[in-house]
Amino acid sequence: MAQIRKGTTAWIVLATLEKRGQLYGYGLRREVSANSKGLFAIKEGPLYPLLKKMEHEHWLASRRVEVAGRERRYYRIRASGRRALAQYRREWRLLSSVLDALGCLHA
Repeated sequence: MAQIRKGTTAWIVLATLEKRGQLYGYGLRREVSANSKGLFAIKEGPLYPLLKKMEHEHWLASRRVEVAGRERRYYRIRASGRRALAQYRREWRLLSSVLDALGCLHA
C-alpha cells in the first residue's frame, strides 16, 4: 500500500487543488484527510518537498500571504498541472481496465 500511496500523492494534490482552487500546505493536508474520511493522510514531512517539486515542474504556482503575523504559501494548479492530472486519470482508467480484465478487482 505504501508504494501505491507514494505514487498517488501528487495526483491527489493536483485533484484537490483543481477542486478547491488554492490551499496552503496544512489546509491541503486537512482537505485530503477530510475528503478521504481519514483513510489517506498526507504527512507534513514529504508534502512540502513534493509541493516544491511540483512548483519547479510548473504544475503548481504559489504565492505568499501573511495571516495573523505568519506567512503561508498558497498553492494553485497551473495549466501544465491540469494536463498532468488528465494524464494520471487516463493512466488510471487504463490500469483499472487491465486489472479488471485480469480478475484482480474481483474477490
